[in-house]
Formats: sequence, structure tokens, C-alpha cells
Amino acid sequence: MMDRNKVSFWTRVGALALAVIFLVSFAFVGIGANADISLLGLFGGSQDEEQAQTSNPQEQVSQAEQELEGDPENPRLIRRLAGLYLQNGQTDKAVEVLEDGREAAPDDPVIALYLGQAYAGEAQGLADEEERAARYKQAGDAYATAAELQEDKPQPYLLAGQAYDQAGERSKAIEYWNGYLELEPEGEEAEAVKERIASLLEGSDNSGGPGAKGAPQQ
Repeated sequence: MMDRNKVSFWTRVGALALAVIFLVSFAFVGIGANADISLLGLFGGSQDEEQAQTSNPQEQVSQAEQELEGDPENPRLIRRLAGLYLQNGQTDKAVEVLEDGREAAPDDPVIALYLGQAYAGEAQGLADEEERAARYKQAGDAYATAAELQEDKPQPYLLAGQAYDQAGERSKAIEYWNGYLELEPEGEEAEAVKERIASLLEGSDNSGGPGAKGAPQQ
């Protein structure tokens, strides 16, 4: 029988992931004809700003594709096109752009964050359990990279924990969820995270082993 608490937790964190991606996409792509928005506080190091040239989504995508073709290693253009693809549900194209983008800009945390969301989106559509788990692990690895690039941001730790949990990587899930709790002990998802960590520790022999950062934060 399906664990309702587990499903509820994943649903809530999944909604957070979508909200995070939407906000970051909003910041880079802009909505409306005169948008002028700096990247929100999620990743404080970037000062990129992007103005949308048109309100038509497909025209925005076409324009972004042309711009990236002219400058294929530009992180700002990679983020912009990937964000548009994600907003439009073109996950496979987003993955392709972001995987190339990770090679071009390995220190960019937003590209890693986008890639995690793209992998997670693909995982949701896979029927084969092994393939789905493998894709969620890739999502976890991408979120973990984003977390390590900007260690003071709690959301990537939370998302990495969720993805690793769905991949069956319990010790890594606990590790990154404890990272989230260290940064945001009173956060909105803190109690749910503590409960999920406790559930994982009770249900396995070595979930809290060497790969984890220790016991759940209290």
C-alpha cells in the first residue's frame, strides 16, 4: 500500500521545485514587454538581467535559440533558453541545452538547478523503475552541484534530498536534507524533512551511515 505521508511530502517538495524554477525562469526570461528583473535572492551571486522582447512564447524560444547559436558558451543565454524550454514543457530540449551548458559553465549554480529540474521532470514520465531511479539520481547529482556551488542556499539541499530519496539513495537523501536543516532549521519543510529522515532511518540498516552528515537536526 502506498505511503500517504511519503506521497504528500514529495508532492509538497515537488511543488517547491516548480516554484523555484518558475521564479528563476521569471528572473532571467522576463514576463511581459517591459520586464526588467534581477535574479531573485535564490542565488545571490548573479546580477544578470533579461528583458523579454516579445510576449509570444514561441517567438521568445526562437529568438533565444538564435542568440545561443551565435554565442553557444554564454551562461546567460544558456539559462534563458533552458528556462523557456522548461516553461514550455520542452524538457528534452532543456536537458540537451543544459548538459552542454554544464560543460561550458561548470561553476554556474542556476544551470545545475535547471538541470536537476529537467532530469526530475523526465523521471516522472518513465515507467521503468530502474530507469526512473537512475534519472532521479541524475537530478539529485545536479541539485547537489547547485547546493555545493552556493552553500548558503537551502532550497537545492532540499531538492537534492527529495531526488535522492526517489532514486533510493537513502544516505545521500539524509545527507542533503540535514544540510537543508542546518541552513533552515525553522523552514517551512523542516518538520516534514525531520519526519522523513526518521522514517528512512527506521526503515533501513545503514541509511544514516558514513554518507550522511549525522542524525536528524532537532
